[in-house]
Formats: sequence, C-alpha cells, structure tokens
Amino acid sequence: MKKHALRFVAVVGCGLLSGCGSQYVTNLTPQTAKRNPSNLYRFTMQCAVNPQKLVPDTFKPLLIIDGQQFPLKEDAAIPGLYYYDHELDATRTDAKYYFQVSYEQYRSGTIKNYVRKTPLASFSISGFGNSSLEIDRAPVGSEVRVLGSSFTANNRIRVGDYDATTELLSENVLSFRVPAVTVGKSYPVSVVIGENMNFAGNLLIDSGRFTAEPTEILLRVGEKTDFTLRSNRPSPSDLYINVTTDIPNSVIMPEVHLATGEESTTVSIEGGEPGKGHLYVSAQGFDELTVPIEVIGEKREGEATNGKPTEGSAEDGKVEEEQD
Repeated sequence: MKKHALRFVAVVGCGLLSGCGSQYVTNLTPQTAKRNPSNLYRFTMQCAVNPQKLVPDTFKPLLIIDGQQFPLKEDAAIPGLYYYDHELDATRTDAKYYFQVSYEQYRSGTIKNYVRKTPLASFSISGFGNSSLEIDRAPVGSEVRVLGSSFTANNRIRVGDYDATTELLSENVLSFRVPAVTVGKSYPVSVVIGENMNFAGNLLIDSGRFTAEPTEILLRVGEKTDFTLRSNRPSPSDLYINVTTDIPNSVIMPEVHLATGEESTTVSIEGGEPGKGHLYVSAQGFDELTVPIEVIGEKREGEATNGKPTEGSAEDGKVEEEQD
C-alpha cells in the first residue's frame, strides 16, 4: 500500500517540471505559420485539469514567449481550449515559447498548488519562399514588380548590393525602381526581411535613354538658351548627368542633375567663343547622347536663336571638360 502511494505522488509531481505534464496541458499551436499583414499569430493549448476541484479564481493559463507572460483566453465554443493572438514584429522569422498553467485544487481536505508546463517549442514564420520577378530584364529607373505572398510595408527589395526604392502594392505584390547599376549585367533580386533575404530571380539591366530639346543648338556669342534632357524612365535616385564637349571655350553651362522621381531637367546654355562641335551626355545606366552645337559671330541685340527670344546675361557656368 505504501509503494502505491509513492508512485502516485511521483506522477502528480511531474507536472511541476518543465517538459512534463503533457497529460494536463497540450500544445496545439502549429510549428509554422504564414506571414500576415497584421503580424498577429495564434498560440493555442488545451488543458485537461478538472474544473470542479479548482479553488475559485486560482486558474491562470499563460503563454510565455520572449521572456514575457501573456494571459490566455478560453475559446467560447470549446471548453478547455485556450488561445492568445500574439504580435510578432514584421522582421521576426521565429520565436521560442511554452505554455504554463498554475492553479490550486482541493485535495483530501487541503489546498494544493500546481504548475503545469509544456516543453519549450519553436514557432517559425514563412511566406517568402515563392517570390518571383514579373519580368527578367528592364532599364535603369523602370518599375519592376515582385510577386509573392504575405508582403508587408517593412519589406524592401535589393538588386545585387543596391537597395531599391520599394513600394507595397498589396500583400502579394511589391514594386521597385531599378537603381542606377551597370548596364548589361544581370543582378540577383531579393526580398529583404530583417536580416534575411529571399531570392526572387535575376534581372538583366538594359540601358536607359536620353533625348534632348533642342536636338541641335545654334547660338551667338554671349547668347543663351534653355536645354532640356529627358529620360525614358523616372530617375530612381538623384542622378548626376555628365555633359562634356569638344569645344570647351564655346560652351558655358552649369552641372546637370536629374532629381529622384523626375523624368526631365532643364539648364541654361550660353555661347562662349565661336566654335562648332558637340555635347556628349552620359550617366550611369544610360546610353551616351550626342547633341550638335555651334556658336557663331557676335550677338545681335534682340535677335532670337533656336526659336526663343534672347534674355539677359547669364550667371557664369562651366563645362565638364577643361581646355588643354
């Protein structure tokens, strides 16, 4: 009789140790869940403790995760089923947790305290394994989409080693602008979440193109005119446009930049010494554009050139190429 009593105490005492007590508390949470825009994940357990023997207001079911305790709620339709909708940051891909139930019960005329725990468990978040590029080649500055699932506003796109301007269109679509990378190369494109990257495909970079207005420039000495450069795509970042010339003494103009998101920029060109040659327009990710230019004679008061009225004197500018 004495031996049987010792065995009974050993079984009940097991519920006081982590990893034991599975006959009382069962973890029903799936090991993996798909990422969702709410960043909420349900942790569920079932408890088999007899409620009739409980001391009132002593039953406390808890979720222990990241060193914090969260009280569970009982399912309204299923007695003994408890859950908690826990928020995990969008950069998280996994978590360690366990359930703990503490309570008091009437036993043989006395009150006894119990703590039941489930074994430490792992929870992982998936949802980025099937990301794919909508197209496989595009020029600098163009919009490209990545298709997948469970995307959030915290995700971003990386093209090679370059972070691209990224926009969340829906939980299934991310959009990005091709950054100013080397033309003719193929770059791996990945979805970045936290410190992890999920490969979406390779993107071949085609060259962008500039057009000029006017397409040919004719100026008199001291005269100036507007010169507009247009890109075939919005600029993904602030883009420096290198403009050089083979007649540096004949052309006076400032540096040229294309602002982020813009497709055109306009600067003023002033005629210097008489000469005939070209402007050479280039930028990273773009084909070179050549624009004929000629500066002739002395300026005549009130005369129009290139179809535009003459204006007052311009501020001093410079060309990229210096005189030898």
